[in-house]
Amino acid sequence: MIVMPLSALLLASVSPVSLTPASPLLLQANEAPRIAALPLDGVVGSERADPEKAAPSVEAPPVPSAEAPNAPSAEAPATPAVLDAAPAVDAAPASEALLLRDPWQKPNRDIFAFDIFFEKKLLGPVAHGYRAVTPGVLRAGINNLILNLDEPSSAINQVVQLKIGRALKTTVRFAINSTLGIAGLFDVASAGGLRRRPSDFGQTLGRYGARPGPYVMLPFLGPSNVRDGFGRLVDTFTDPVGFVIGGVFTSPGGAGRFLMAGVNWREKSDGTMSAIYGASDPYAFTRAAYSQQRAAIVQDATGKATALPDF
Repeated sequence: MIVMPLSALLLASVSPVSLTPASPLLLQANEAPRIAALPLDGVVGSERADPEKAAPSVEAPPVPSAEAPNAPSAEAPATPAVLDAAPAVDAAPASEALLLRDPWQKPNRDIFAFDIFFEKKLLGPVAHGYRAVTPGVLRAGINNLILNLDEPSSAINQVVQLKIGRALKTTVRFAINSTLGIAGLFDVASAGGLRRRPSDFGQTLGRYGARPGPYVMLPFLGPSNVRDGFGRLVDTFTDPVGFVIGGVFTSPGGAGRFLMAGVNWREKSDGTMSAIYGASDPYAFTRAAYSQQRAAIVQDATGKATALPDF
């Protein structure tokens, strides 16, 4: 299930500019994502090749010097080859160098193939059936409720990130939506100007300089990396809501929350899945999209926010 980060993070159902740790991945996208092509290994950011700068204009062809007959002519500098490039469009965030390393590509591709099979045969059909039998108003309420359950975990991470003002707003959001919003079915806080600012422990680690590490695909959960995978575990075991309703493997409430988060994410993500299936290399496309998105999320924690890729 290409559910990408699912935790409280279960991981993330992201809305246009906000990211929610606790439901499956990422970004509510109704249109095909626009993703920058990223190299398999190496730094992308300030050193990214700029197509407009790669071939500087020269007013006249260079004239070989008599003293240096073998001197190289002024040509455009060679750009490094890009491996497994996804469709290039937007530049990746520049304030955090993206290290896109995939040393476990063979097993990662096998797991990706399994996740795609699962999505096509089970998750997708279930999500479409859910959409067919559930009124839109009710689906919106369930989505709000799932996102509301992620707020306590977000607040904890914001405190650890020393974003105290943001943590207070998240706590107030949770209190308002859990009461006036009837357990979070209605997002009253957003209507009052308190927008969601989800956070997770992978973001917290990045806030303090932890690198993402190698890219990894997880069965059922989708894309991740070593840093965010560890962060997902921490979020799962420190989630205050999880202490109340139980964990995914320890209680019906926890399992129901996890499954509903996955179905809820997939019901909103036809555009995302269409973009993945339509890519010349769906695996590389997903890897680039996820890595770029997580870099943007870390930038948000460091105060260098950038627009998230629509994925």
